[in-house]
Amino acid sequence: MPLATPVLKAQLAIAFVNAMKAYRNFDQSGNAGVDQFTAATNAAGKVFGDDASAAVDAFVKSGTVQTAVVTAGSAVAQAGTGLGAVT
Repeated sequence: MPLATPVLKAQLAIAFVNAMKAYRNFDQSGNAGVDQFTAATNAAGKVFGDDASAAVDAFVKSGTVQTAVVTAGSAVAQAGTGLGAVT
């Protein structure tokens, strides 16, 4: 199966939106916003990291690997290919 780049882009966009929602959950007005900036950015980073890494993992595993196989022996035995999933 070919890698689905449009799906990855959509999932990364969702991850970014989820991170911004986590960031927005912190009060960003006045002094409270300054006091909570680090906590808000850390929370947003964690959400994005979790969501984006799951999207990238699914993207990579959606691909297949094709390799040439070379073995000792006759010419017929030396030719071949391998096909498998990324794990």
